[in-house]
Amino acid sequence: MSRNCILLLLLLVVLGTSDAWRRRRRRRRAPSCGPVHGGWSTWGAWSGCTCNHVLGTGTRYRTRSCSNPAPSCGGAGCSGGSRENGDCSSLCCKITHGGLSNWSSWGSCQCNHNLGTGYKTRTRQCNNPSP
Repeated sequence: MSRNCILLLLLLVVLGTSDAWRRRRRRRRAPSCGPVHGGWSTWGAWSGCTCNHVLGTGTRYRTRSCSNPAPSCGGAGCSGGSRENGDCSSLCCKITHGGLSNWSSWGSCQCNHNLGTGYKTRTRQCNNPSP
């Protein structure tokens, strides 16, 4: 190995271990990041209403994400929920199936004297409850 190569190698070893060289190397590194805590995005649009026609009630929901900003570098996530439920019962109809009333009394006999036949009738209504 030539004398110049040995001197260059020795210079690199000395500079590589010096404090000044280390400080220069640290400055070149990317700065460390501090914690960034998450923040909620705005709420999205409400979903369609899901109706329970037996009860006449309805629910809908909307969502948001923890992305404004997203947590990074050990920052805390967002507190609270990412989904919100809402009432939309005013958009739903309660379906009431009709029920039959009791039978009425038998009517008088409607007779056909020429044929010797006749019949009686009775009725009931679809009002217990009304549809």
